[in-house]
Amino acid sequence: MSQSSAGRESAELCAWIAFWGQLVVLAVLAALGAAFASEDSAPGDYACGLLLSLAAIALAFMRLKTRFDGAAADWGSFLLVDDMANLLAVIVAFTILGLGGLFIAAGFDHGGLHDAGVALFAASGLAVFLSMKHVFDALDRAH
Repeated sequence: MSQSSAGRESAELCAWIAFWGQLVVLAVLAALGAAFASEDSAPGDYACGLLLSLAAIALAFMRLKTRFDGAAADWGSFLLVDDMANLLAVIVAFTILGLGGLFIAAGFDHGGLHDAGVALFAASGLAVFLSMKHVFDALDRAH
């Protein structure tokens, strides 16, 4: 067996482990969401747990579809936009979601809905900034 063949096989093995590893993480998140949904401790824990579980399952199926369609395997091209027109839509949508998260968090002193509102605000800000970086990096590569 030649050196290049062994290197290619190890790279394919690492890519295979990375793909199935992300599905295992999503399965753990789905189980964690179901565990939170089954408890009855604070207001909103059921809804937040159920949404986490459903979102993890949907994301796992979307990743499987992307893999079987032969599209790019990286998370950046899967989740982020590539041009300015779509960036404007992302900024507007996630700004509205982030503000909604703040209003949800302000309505509850503690519990799952308060934490979910804060997390929605943080995730929305992160999505906007990562999308901006992705678009401007793509523009730099084009020039």
